[in-house]
Amino acid sequence: MSRIAIVFGLLLCAVTMLALMVTMQKMPSQFCPMMFGIPMLFCGVVGLNPHRRKHAMHIAAAIALLGTLTGGSNALFALFRVLRGIQVNSLAMQVVIAMTVLCTLFLVVSLISFAQTRRRRLTPG
Repeated sequence: MSRIAIVFGLLLCAVTMLALMVTMQKMPSQFCPMMFGIPMLFCGVVGLNPHRRKHAMHIAAAIALLGTLTGGSNALFALFRVLRGIQVNSLAMQVVIAMTVLCTLFLVVSLISFAQTRRRRLTPG
């Protein structure tokens, strides 16, 4: 699970780097994926230590939950702006949607992993 957190942290940082390379105009929303990717990457590295894995992966899942909620709310507000006829920056929306999808995927994978670990611990054997 630690390696998965590292991969998702790097993917979130890559989304930011791609957005920065595409345009010269810099917007705060372009940096949101990196703000969630770096702590997730750090949790993945800390989780490589077996004694700290449980806490690090739960913190990474909490970061992913915050990323999902933040990105989802930003996307929802942007959708309302579009429906009212207000122009929205499409690159910023693509970055936010990519962050939301990546954080949601990591959250689902981590919840499945937590459930499997708990089942393994509870089964006698």
